[in-house]
Amino acid sequence: MSDDQSPQPRNEGAAWHEHNLSQLRYFRSLSLRSKLEAVQGMADVIRHFETMRKQGRFASAVISGS
Repeated sequence: MSDDQSPQPRNEGAAWHEHNLSQLRYFRSLSLRSKLEAVQGMADVIRHFETMRKQGRFASAVISGS
């Protein structure tokens, strides 16, 4: 176990799944106003990224093998 006394997931997939569940639990605990603000904030981020994409500000990454 780690310092925070929570069990460590067995693998990366399990860690990702546990993270998703923790985010859903947190979201469920928010007030309706906070939920609406979170959704609005994500919509703003998506609009910003769409604008950046249309302007060509995203370059395709080239990953070279060793």
